Amino acid sequence: MDIPIEEYFRYHPPTPGSDRVRKHDRINALALEFAKAVDVEIEDPQCKQFAIFALQQARMFANQGITVDEIRQNLNAEQ
Repeated sequence: MDIPIEEYFRYHPPTPGSDRVRKHDRINALALEFAKAVDVEIEDPQCKQFAIFALQQARMFANQGITVDEIRQNLNAEQ
């Protein structure tokens, strides 16, 4: 791993001046929009539950990816 494993288990507030908050907000808004569509368009409760759970996971990993990108950029800037 090019990033120390401990970095994956810490809270990383956005670096001042970074675009990270905007990126997180965009991912969250799109995930919510998709979740609302799933809620309206799917009747089967089990399929709906699985779809929304998968969407929650996708949102979580996308947001983690945004944070990891910033961590990587900060580590590279220090070198």
